[in-house]
Amino acid sequence: MPTTRNFQELHDRVTVRPGAAERLAALRHDTLREIGLYELRRSLKVSQSELAVSLEVTQSAISQLERAEDLKVSTLSNYLECLGARLELVAVFNDDEDRVVPIRISRSTVVH
Repeated sequence: MPTTRNFQELHDRVTVRPGAAERLAALRHDTLREIGLYELRRSLKVSQSELAVSLEVTQSAISQLERAEDLKVSTLSNYLECLGARLELVAVFNDDEDRVVPIRISRSTVVH
């Protein structure tokens, strides 16, 4: 039968190893690069209901938005704004990932 361990005990064993802080920081960075809307909202401790009130939509609309595979840029921008963030949209070229170009959505706004 497997034994269970206290999370704090495992955490302490991992973090005392040489280089652990750097490895964990890199993993955290990689995870945040791939985070979905649901995970982002949850990490900020905001409920779907709270966000729905801010966006003046229903809680079920937030649920649908978080599962959507194709969002309007304006919808995503509003969602992020209610979480205290801004959307930055850039084009990254396959042949030269250092070539990053901010995308202009309207005449007065550049979203990078």
